[in-house]
Amino acid sequence: MIRLARCVVLLLCLHLLLLALPASAVETDAPAVFLVAKPELQDPNFAQSVVLVVFPKEGGPVGVIINRPTKLSLKEGFPEQPQLKDRSDALYFGGPVKTNGLMFLFRGGCPGDNAFPVIDDLYLSGDGELLHRLLAQKAIPVQRFFLGYAGWSGPQLEHEIALGAWFVIEADLDTVIRADPKTLWRDLIRRATAVKT
Repeated sequence: MIRLARCVVLLLCLHLLLLALPASAVETDAPAVFLVAKPELQDPNFAQSVVLVVFPKEGGPVGVIINRPTKLSLKEGFPEQPQLKDRSDALYFGGPVKTNGLMFLFRGGCPGDNAFPVIDDLYLSGDGELLHRLLAQKAIPVQRFFLGYAGWSGPQLEHEIALGAWFVIEADLDTVIRADPKTLWRDLIRRATAVKT
């Protein structure tokens, strides 16, 4: 009976992780990567996309598309949120999961709960209370905002990679923060296909 209860709890936790961000700080299993869509990938959600992906120890990989700005600003995308009424930050399409939800990348040495560590002091979260605290700071550590995110079961992403849908490149902070979204996909395709000598 105890084993069955534990299995139910574990399955529930996995299900919740795939639907939304977890309710506590997250440990990751592997370094963050860029999934770079191969030219043959025609899925409209991911064609010519670069997805920044983290690997939680529990649940499947989670990420956001970092090269798809929308035409909306943050305040236009979430007009009902008073704390965002003065925010004209660009809003990116993060992925096809929970496209009415807000995800964000931020920097800080003490992220608190509800954040995935990405690279160095960069974290990914979707927690509203954490965002409110970050926006209240004088020096805004939030780097980018996203509508929705991408999520996979572990085997699902492995299968897509094995089928040749993605190039996989280790993520780096400079590319996440400074790269031009308009040229990022082409730049990383060149990086992935460069002949190493």
